[in-house]
Amino acid sequence: MSSARAILSLKLLLILEMAFAGIYLALTRNLLVIYLTSIGFDVGKISLVTLIATAIASLISVILWRFSGFLTRRVKLKLLLFHAFERIFWVPMVLVKDLASIAALYAMISASTTIITAFMNLLIYSSFDESGVRDVTAKRTIAGNLMSIIGSAAAMMMLAILPRDLKFAIIFVTGSMIGLLATLMLSTADMRHLEGIKVPKRVGKPEQMFSISSFLLTMLTSSNLLGIVWTPYLMGVLGAPDYLAAAMNFVSTIFGIMGSFFWARRSLRSFRLAIGSLMLVPIAAFITPIPTAHLGITAFGTFMFTGANFLGNFLFARYLREFGAVRSSIMLSMLTNLSQLLATPFGMLFSQDYMLLFASVIFIRLLSVILAFLTVPEVAAVPEEVARTYSQLIYTNSLMGYSYILETSKEVIALTVRLLALATVLALLYILYKFIFFLAGV
Repeated sequence: MSSARAILSLKLLLILEMAFAGIYLALTRNLLVIYLTSIGFDVGKISLVTLIATAIASLISVILWRFSGFLTRRVKLKLLLFHAFERIFWVPMVLVKDLASIAALYAMISASTTIITAFMNLLIYSSFDESGVRDVTAKRTIAGNLMSIIGSAAAMMMLAILPRDLKFAIIFVTGSMIGLLATLMLSTADMRHLEGIKVPKRVGKPEQMFSISSFLLTMLTSSNLLGIVWTPYLMGVLGAPDYLAAAMNFVSTIFGIMGSFFWARRSLRSFRLAIGSLMLVPIAAFITPIPTAHLGITAFGTFMFTGANFLGNFLFARYLREFGAVRSSIMLSMLTNLSQLLATPFGMLFSQDYMLLFASVIFIRLLSVILAFLTVPEVAAVPEEVARTYSQLIYTNSLMGYSYILETSKEVIALTVRLLALATVLALLYILYKFIFFLAGV
């Protein structure tokens, strides 16, 4: 098979994989917050479930970064194994109702997702050039969202007509089985070129990776926090029914497709519109009292978020030579997990205080806009050389701060160990002293 035909075949398989995954996600992960809300979980409990899962997933991301060779050996077997596990773990989710069991199952799902994401990013970045990455990313997003329309429509219908005690069991099992069809698609892909791929010891242009990653991390954190807060606010405060909350997923899917078509071929400079417009979404969601109007806010937010999220992926593709395919793949997975991990403490801390929760979303999103407009040259509102200077300054200062904290932490840990050792010795001396006096009969 020629190189061009092989690339076309891989693109087709990746698009089909995402198409089946779109239905699977619409019937499982997209309904998780609705499901947890329906069985009585408040924002605090939902945040705790997410926190446990994302903490484990983040730890796995760090381990993958440290031992990145895991991604370059027996690639296909590992990818298919974790791809199937993620889908299967949704089946027992509806069989349990306690916090501990749900948290454990979701942790296993999130851990599998982390490894899958790293492998899938590696497959894409190692198989295509920058224009190819942009093309396959856009088409996968379109295919996933297009098929997610079917899944979201089915979810709304089943939530509305199925018995209360059976509907989530039927939905999750159906979603899991459809998700395994995506695994079947991947099983036919040729991944031999990923075996033994080299991992550079150092990342070129680390300040650029830091700036892009910081922008993505803050943007994704605000979006994840908004996702945690919005549904309970809509259902608990505004009194919206569960099928209206599911309709938000449906609308989000439609405008995700429109956004993918719109942003796929745009110049990177035009993505400033998407980044800046995201500020309006949490403000509108909080001040709008009519539940059905939130469908329009969702449509606008999804359209703009698609562009902002594309920007991050496109930038990693642009700097692929400096960052490396393996490091880029792991970093994108790590940012997803860290953003979820950073979002959950806000939900746990503020719980039902929706004003503070939405204010947190707005503040974090503002920070992402500032980072993008000042440190990412491709979308900066300042001259390119100024943006690169800001990027270098922030990276250098952050590195110095990290080194200082690390050294300070070592000293604090060492001092703590010494104090504990001293306390242990004093306690043993006291016990020995009392024992001697006891033997002496004093």
